[in-house]
Amino acid sequence: MNELGDILKNARLKKGMTLDDLQEITKIRTRYLKAIEDGDFNVIPALVYAKGFVKSYAEAVGLDANELLKKYSYLFEESKEKDDVVQHATTPLEEESSFDLSALLKRFIKPFIGVLVVCIFAFGIYYMINQINKGLAPLPSTEQSTNNATHKSQNQNKNNTTSNNVYSNNEKTTTFSLINSTKSEFDYKVSPVADSYKVDLSIPGEKCWVSVKVDGVNTYQYLMTSGMIKTFDVKNSIEILMGNPPDAKITVDGQEIPHIDIPAPVTVKLEK
Repeated sequence: MNELGDILKNARLKKGMTLDDLQEITKIRTRYLKAIEDGDFNVIPALVYAKGFVKSYAEAVGLDANELLKKYSYLFEESKEKDDVVQHATTPLEEESSFDLSALLKRFIKPFIGVLVVCIFAFGIYYMINQINKGLAPLPSTEQSTNNATHKSQNQNKNNTTSNNVYSNNEKTTTFSLINSTKSEFDYKVSPVADSYKVDLSIPGEKCWVSVKVDGVNTYQYLMTSGMIKTFDVKNSIEILMGNPPDAKITVDGQEIPHIDIPAPVTVKLEK
């Protein structure tokens, strides 16, 4: 066994190479290279590795590796059991790396699996909650509902108050009074709150022919029938000639003037 080691060592020395130099070339650790030179193959994990190391060593120092392996093949004979364990030689660096990796995996595989299971479980819960939130709208809180109801009630009260004030203002500010009347004419004095006032002419009866003059201008002439209504904005005066007064109704800013029961043409004048 020392004979093979001496041949390899002498070849190395003739090349002027150190074991460190040889390690850089072959990637075989120096302790295994020295074991080969000393013939101590027990240091190497298996003879199949030793055979590969010897071949790499021989090629690195310029020797015929196949011839050496053939000549000293008896050194690498071992039971088939061990030969079948590893089919090709690997470097000690690779061997130690694989051993280290295996130990590392064995050490951390269980904690890793535990963490992975927890993460999957947490993601499942998150996904379910997210889907539920997408399908269900949040219910309004009692406080929010109460606030909404209060706000709505306040708005309704405000609107009612505003309407009442407008109606009250109309009643208080728009007034009219009869200043002259005959069988065919009724004259009223109007005191509106604004610069103008609104006059509505409607037909609650069957029909009535009318002619209307607003502020001195002939504005409307028409046979109005049941349910019709016409509104006029008046600045100063309005004259309404009605062919059948009992079927007509006149209001000033929402207030009805006294109904006329004369079944003959009558003119109603309103003036500021």
